[in-house]
Amino acid sequence: MKTLLKPLALIFCAVTIVSCAKNEIPVAAEITPVNPISDYTITPSPTDGFTFKFTSLAKDYTVQEWRFGDDTLKTQQSPTHTFLATGTYLVDLRTVSKTGNVSHKDVNITIVPDSVLQVTTAKTGEPYQLKFNANVKANVKSIIWTFNAIDPVTSNVTTTTSTEISPLQSFAFGSFNNFSVTATTDKGSVVTVSKNVTTDGIATDITLSNISFTSTNENIDQGPNEGSLKLIDGNIDTKFGYYKPFEVPETATLGFAGPVAVKLYAIVNGNDSESTRDPKEWYVEGSNDGNTWTVLDHQVLTIGFADYLTSIGQADTRYKRFFYYPIANPQPFSFYRWRIISTFADAFQIEEFKLFK
Repeated sequence: MKTLLKPLALIFCAVTIVSCAKNEIPVAAEITPVNPISDYTITPSPTDGFTFKFTSLAKDYTVQEWRFGDDTLKTQQSPTHTFLATGTYLVDLRTVSKTGNVSHKDVNITIVPDSVLQVTTAKTGEPYQLKFNANVKANVKSIIWTFNAIDPVTSNVTTTTSTEISPLQSFAFGSFNNFSVTATTDKGSVVTVSKNVTTDGIATDITLSNISFTSTNENIDQGPNEGSLKLIDGNIDTKFGYYKPFEVPETATLGFAGPVAVKLYAIVNGNDSESTRDPKEWYVEGSNDGNTWTVLDHQVLTIGFADYLTSIGQADTRYKRFFYYPIANPQPFSFYRWRIISTFADAFQIEEFKLFK
């Protein structure tokens, strides 16, 4: 009996061993990752400054998602997108491969107001009147202008509006004003442009952005209280005065970080002494090396600033007034100088000298 049991036990163990081998968990084959490539080109619309065409160059993906930095998501292959306002937007193309790997390509798009809405002005022939025009790179649904005309004497502001593309607007002699214009396109995009304007047109004051200033004369008696720096300090309640025989030519030179085209300059006359201390003849000149100068404007007055204002019935407000002079041929220069050849008397007094681009 014992002899028969031993072979049976061996057979049982063999069966058990085979059965255990068949139940082992197989090892999965290693999966090779697929890395997608996110890529695209951007083509601005030639007729709408807010609209862009995005052409996908993505590869090895199964999912593609576009985000435009304005809470918009699109899944088209190559979408067209219109932004609703100016500003900077981060455009993100996200792709996912069949193995779950992810790729991104991010590009910033900046829409500058002046690239969509350009404003020009032209004199109409009527005294101190300008015709404004809005050139919008889009189909305009509506437009609104807001003009703030500032009284140069009292500083009171008169605000008017217009819904015309090319409105007419008048300003006071010697005033420095501002306006804004907002256009809404047929796709709902909105752009606003704000600028300063004189009776000679749009003007951006660059005087205080100078990086150097020199003057050949200085008020030694009054010191810095009425020194040459008061000529360009942006304050019409301070002045550069010289109250004894004035050494001419007086040359005030401003240097800038890089070339800039000045299209207009202004002189603000003094606060007393009628016109005796006004400049009579001067040049405005530009240079890129500080040595070789190009004449941009030359003026010879037959009557001083205060006397002129009196002659046109503005005797009560004849002081601290802006007088604007356009540059006929603006060119970019790094240095500008006001070279005064003579005054109406030996002395000199001016509140401000300003440059506008």
